[in-house]
Amino acid sequence: MMRNSAFLVASAAVVAAQSSSSQPCAAVASSLSRSSGATSGISAQAAFDCLNSVPVDTSGNSQLIDELKRVWQFQSELVWYKNPGSDWEYGSLDIIEELDRIKSSLGSFQSEYAVQLAIQNITIRTGNFHFNYQPDILQIFDFVRPFNVASVSSDGKALPKLYVHEDIAPLATGSRRVSAIEQINGQDPYEFLKSTWFSQYIDSDGRMNNMFSKGDTEHQGAFASQDKYDGNNTDIKWANGTTATIGNLAFSDFSFSGITDGQSFFQKFCTGSISGASVSIADTKDKDAGVDVVSPRGPGPVLTIPRGDYHTRNKRQIIPSSGYPDSVVEDASGTVAGYFLNGQGYQDVAVLKIISFSNPSSSGETLFNNGFQATIKDFLRQCESQKKSKLIIDLRENGGGNTNLLLDAFMQLFPELDPFSGQRYRASDPWLKIGAAVDEIRNNADMSRKYRTSAGESMENTSIYRFWAWWHFRKADGTNFASWDEFNGPIELNDDKLTMTMRYNYSSSDRVSILPAGFNFVNGTRPSLFEAKNVVMFTDALCGSSCASFHEELKNIAGVKAVTVGGLPRNQPIQTVTGSKGGEVLPMFLFSEYAGNLLNISSRVGVTTFKSDDTDLTSIANVPRIAVRAGDAASRVQSQDQIRKGDKSATPLQFIYEASDCKIFYTPDTYFDPDAAWKQAWDAFSDDSKCVSGSTKHKSSISGGYTPFGAKALSAEDQPEAPANGSGGSKSAAPKMGQKSVVGALVIPVMAAAAIM
Repeated sequence: MMRNSAFLVASAAVVAAQSSSSQPCAAVASSLSRSSGATSGISAQAAFDCLNSVPVDTSGNSQLIDELKRVWQFQSELVWYKNPGSDWEYGSLDIIEELDRIKSSLGSFQSEYAVQLAIQNITIRTGNFHFNYQPDILQIFDFVRPFNVASVSSDGKALPKLYVHEDIAPLATGSRRVSAIEQINGQDPYEFLKSTWFSQYIDSDGRMNNMFSKGDTEHQGAFASQDKYDGNNTDIKWANGTTATIGNLAFSDFSFSGITDGQSFFQKFCTGSISGASVSIADTKDKDAGVDVVSPRGPGPVLTIPRGDYHTRNKRQIIPSSGYPDSVVEDASGTVAGYFLNGQGYQDVAVLKIISFSNPSSSGETLFNNGFQATIKDFLRQCESQKKSKLIIDLRENGGGNTNLLLDAFMQLFPELDPFSGQRYRASDPWLKIGAAVDEIRNNADMSRKYRTSAGESMENTSIYRFWAWWHFRKADGTNFASWDEFNGPIELNDDKLTMTMRYNYSSSDRVSILPAGFNFVNGTRPSLFEAKNVVMFTDALCGSSCASFHEELKNIAGVKAVTVGGLPRNQPIQTVTGSKGGEVLPMFLFSEYAGNLLNISSRVGVTTFKSDDTDLTSIANVPRIAVRAGDAASRVQSQDQIRKGDKSATPLQFIYEASDCKIFYTPDTYFDPDAAWKQAWDAFSDDSKCVSGSTKHKSSISGGYTPFGAKALSAEDQPEAPANGSGGSKSAAPKMGQKSVVGALVIPVMAAAAIM
């Protein structure tokens, strides 16, 4: 059971929300004025009562919803969710219909907080952490439980039990004082976690793993760091009969000065000061020097590998320490490191741990990119020198990062193979009109000159309109697009119109397609150091964004298998990746600026493909409520699907079920100690009798019969049928998809203005 000191610390941190006023927000303001809200929490109930007292802005929300319906047209999977296929756990979702439902019932909501949470829940139900809605009122408080939970198995195969995080270390030493959690708030502990999660992963295994703390890095799970208000207390009952009630907390970084009630809360926080538009496509550097890099990943802070003692954290947890390796290389950013395993049967096994492809710092992007690349290069050099022939690629907790780095890492690991990395957009009317104007300007010398004068960049090497710069991208078969019409399609798939699949240009001479300033892919050819059959991906299912793209290259091009840890306590397969499998993502307000900027200069430049008062573009450009309520980088839209090489149905990767080759559970020893976890993963990869029963040989896994497409060239038979006449002429290639009724639920280098940290 949990140490009493944890409860005492949590209790001491709470500042009572007391005030002579009957207004909940006044009580919170009084409490926070007597302490630092960022370090001393108030009760979760007090924060919720304040939020729930903020009056509904009925007319403003009605306008906001109409604006969201227009801007969310750029979400690449918008229509696909209506018919996601039989493998999609959450069932059908009509996003626009859900917005209309909220709009029609605005009068029934108790508070502004309830309205905004309902809108946010639409994005939560997509399971896509690239699609975010985080307006002002949802940013004011962070709700916290003052303890973490972990799920461990007695032997890695038996179904796990839930424990308090701090109890795992004594459990590993054989302490009899440790007891598993039997109930949380009167429910089976895993059922309680399922009832309260509010995260964006593509299935329940991912959402479950997101709830747990991470033993080797000590990163918190969503059970402790809550995604929303989840009650004032948490009641725990242990298997030994012990019980405890722990108060949930709320913290705030914002000043409540001048707030006396819900109305004054709204005036202070919901009128542009928190999440008003703060990014602009005008905030760019020298556009012709190259594309500035943003971090293509899930929301939240960039995770790093613990320094120095990461490979010997067992010593801190009193786990036997003999025979554990030192890191052989470690990048200064803390995002990538290499290790060699020791011990009988592991002498030729190396480990490449990549916890993120994203820069943890808001500066030094070029230094980070080149340092990351150099670390992998040095690691492989040392592997070759020490004659290592087997490799574990540890991708646990990796939520994505820079696309150029995932591609470069793959190129270094498998230099004889060409990464595919295929994307596409929704061919909505506003998207097509912007692209047609971009193409017209680029093909007219006079327009191009006027555009450069107006926009401060050349259209030939545009950073602002890079999405539509078709001449910087390649077709799925690797050849160049001949025209805008060939690029945009559109083709009809699953009752939607989409562009043709495009790929990045990896040439060092192209500084727009994918390469950021000051970075080039590793040059030169050599044989792959590791054979794919001797390589395994080790994931905790939380891999997403650029990590999911890395997995796609490793699995479908190189043929690398995977072992995945954790998930629901059941004898079934688990997916290797449950984070977003989509492509590029930007703050949604930037799409308004794309349209507005083009409208503003259209007369000066002489654009003829649309009129200066075009209805489609003006409706996108004029979204004042979004600009005020959700105009910062926290609210995002995914502009691209990712498409698998050789998949004729062109189903977005997001909706393709992909079981891992093997599922394991942490044990008390492997939970805290990365060396022991790596060996557990390698043993399971080498001998599937050490995998969880029922988790192996699913048909979507390599071990179950899935055949990677590999390096061979694409043919017409491997792709959807292209439209015959370019833009406007479409062919239907809709795959047959079943539905089930369920109640539920990369980012890329683009421009400095889209920096998402």
